[in-house]
Amino acid sequence: MQTEDEMTLQQALCQLGVRDDTLTAAEKAQLDTEGYVLLQGILSADEVSAVRAALEGVYAVECTGQKDGPAESSYMQNKTAGLDLCLTHARVLAGIAHVLDGQIKSFGIHGRPHPPGGEQQKLHVDYNGPAPENKRYAVANSLWMLEDFTAQNGATRVVPGSHLWEQRPEDAMDEEERAQPHPDEVLVQGAAGTVVVWNSHLWHGTTANRSDTIRHSLTSFYCRRDDPHMVFSSALSEEAAARLSMAARCLFADTQPWTP
Repeated sequence: MQTEDEMTLQQALCQLGVRDDTLTAAEKAQLDTEGYVLLQGILSADEVSAVRAALEGVYAVECTGQKDGPAESSYMQNKTAGLDLCLTHARVLAGIAHVLDGQIKSFGIHGRPHPPGGEQQKLHVDYNGPAPENKRYAVANSLWMLEDFTAQNGATRVVPGSHLWEQRPEDAMDEEERAQPHPDEVLVQGAAGTVVVWNSHLWHGTTANRSDTIRHSLTSFYCRRDDPHMVFSSALSEEAAARLSMAARCLFADTQPWTP
């Protein structure tokens, strides 16, 4: 019987349903040229409700977004079993693997509630290391829409193709410019259950939430497995490691149990 140490990442991705044709040629091309792709209908209405319930259960314990409480929740795979689907969906993993040449490492699931009145983010990338060269990208992300993303409730803006520019927005613009609309930006809108996979060297940022309700979402974030700049822990708790399949555990690299 194969052990976890003997399972390769490619074998794990195959067991999780990732194949060369899991994404269409057009979807791969959009990731290559524009830096992002919308995958509609990844979660059914029932799955959206279940994920929302799991998310809000953690938030209730942590008082996330409340006065004197944290504004977000991180490493949520270690806090509830209700988000496991967001680690292992084949089409999402296929998009991540396409960006990172198959060499992916999970940094877990993170809740990002965007409250009413939440401000527009400055354009940024999800990486503290140097800008990529020769299309060797270090990071990729998936944004899971748990309700409709609209212009009113703070949908994410992206600058298509900016991942190809080999520079970060903070190196190209001053702080005030990064906070303003970019002439080439696109607002990523979609129905609940949609997942956006993007190359995390793409310039992006949340827009202001002008609605009267929290806009819920989560991210499932990945880096290139051997990247020297991503030194944050990607460990699983003992409970999560016992719950997840061998293939799912293989997406993570840290062997020491996670501690809060």
